[in-house]
Amino acid sequence: MQKGRYVLGFFAALLLIDPASAASTAAIDRTPQIETSGSDVASEIRIELTRPGSEALSFNARLSENGGLINRPVSWRVKAYGGETLLTRDSDAAELPAEPGDYVVEASYGAVKVARKLTLLEGQRLGVTLVFNVGGLRILPKLKQIGLPDAHPFTSIYKASGLDGGELVAITEEPGEILRLGAGTYRIESRFRPGNASAVAEVMVKPGRMSAVELDMSAGIARLNMSNAEDHDVIWFITDARGNALPGIPGPAADVVLTPGQYTLRTQIDGVDQNSTFTITPGQISAILQAN
Repeated sequence: MQKGRYVLGFFAALLLIDPASAASTAAIDRTPQIETSGSDVASEIRIELTRPGSEALSFNARLSENGGLINRPVSWRVKAYGGETLLTRDSDAAELPAEPGDYVVEASYGAVKVARKLTLLEGQRLGVTLVFNVGGLRILPKLKQIGLPDAHPFTSIYKASGLDGGELVAITEEPGEILRLGAGTYRIESRFRPGNASAVAEVMVKPGRMSAVELDMSAGIARLNMSNAEDHDVIWFITDARGNALPGIPGPAADVVLTPGQYTLRTQIDGVDQNSTFTITPGQISAILQAN
């Protein structure tokens, strides 16, 4: 008996009959899974009878078992089983003339990658529809009463459950970017750079559906500005009341997203320090002007 995990969800395979064929058969797909992103691969197999010498493989994909076909680019790779790569393509569908034998198809869509083994028999054309079991996630970090600041958000997405819980699966620095993730529960950690304000949330992604998360951080902005800073090297060093220091922020001006509290500011101008203090109030912008 061949060892391995077997597909949990199956589609009845549809047998498309060549006009020259005299019989039809329906089959259940039970091909062992080779590689997935953490959940078993469901797929639909369509078999068309053809003349020997004209065998072929074709591929497309669905977001979910009951969803429509994906009409955006999927990264396809088809290999002879245990051998060379025969096809690489980024498209919604792919087709490959092939000799009878064993093959492995790998497909990536967003952060999800699936792979499985196929056997092509003489006189057959196989049409394979892979099911990614993937959903969309849109994350919008922002500040209460302020909205989206000039500082750049940096968001990390981790698996929150299963054997691969805690694994980093995606990073985005674009507010509102749509990420395509496998169905499951995820932990979202977001912060603005430069700054120390952050937010954490947990969300469940469902196959074929879009989930939206807005992260409202209780923070304020220190708007740093050095007057007459032309031709001078300026670096800002910010330390909170507990002694936690941010990395130096170069440049004559910057918006820094900070949690509420008292801060010490050391402004280094051409290697010479100026020291001051300031207070951050949530939802407000504090203008801090340094003179040269």
